[in-house]
Amino acid sequence: MRAETGDVAFRLLLALGESWDALQRASIDPSSKGLYLTKEYLGGYTRFSAGPSTSPRLIVEWNESTRHLRVLRCHDWPGFEAVVSSTVAYVRDEAREQGIIDSVDDVLVRACEEPTLPARRTVLPGAMEEPDVEPVRKRA
Repeated sequence: MRAETGDVAFRLLLALGESWDALQRASIDPSSKGLYLTKEYLGGYTRFSAGPSTSPRLIVEWNESTRHLRVLRCHDWPGFEAVVSSTVAYVRDEAREQGIIDSVDDVLVRACEEPTLPARRTVLPGAMEEPDVEPVRKRA
């Protein structure tokens, strides 16, 4: 997983995050495909915390107006692209049934387009480290 605005899967994750509340209001549960995401508004930044469970592997703060991405945590997430892809497919299918496919597709198509404006990226110290995991010990 790459927490960079140049990565399409990452941009799709941000687009899903921006649409998360609206999707839930439309009775679409994007977390049903294994993507857990929360967002908080922090002044000009929006903090996205995402992972394959309720324990986030990725925590970033994004300021759309200044195009500044702060990476607070970016731990290894096997299958990140597959989870995002299956969530996008599910959301599109559900949006089609709910009659809101045009607005959902607009957000997702914009996420797939190559950014025309540059973005700054700040990675906080320790953000890219693997989580501390105690080794499994064999029983004697």
